[in-house]
Amino acid sequence: MYVRLVWGKLRPGTWERYEQHYHERVVPSSKGIKGLSERQLLRSTEDPDEGISLSIWDTMEDMHNYDVSDERQELAKELEHLYRGEYSVKHFEVKSTNR
Repeated sequence: MYVRLVWGKLRPGTWERYEQHYHERVVPSSKGIKGLSERQLLRSTEDPDEGISLSIWDTMEDMHNYDVSDERQELAKELEHLYRGEYSVKHFEVKSTNR
């Protein structure tokens, strides 16, 4: 199991637009993506303009294929104007879970 973690800080006051985009575009586009098992959107309790988009993948190959897909590129472009330049993407392998 693998995790793709996208961390970022949004321009002040844009969280609601970001979350709306997530629910209207990202969640519906997730249906049928090979290897994607779960998505979560996290908002910081300390900074209302900071958040994490977390996705869980069956294989590293599936996660990579999504990373380089035209669909993901398009979704990212739609949100670029909301970020304030603080943004990163990291990949992790899940080594232990208590599910």
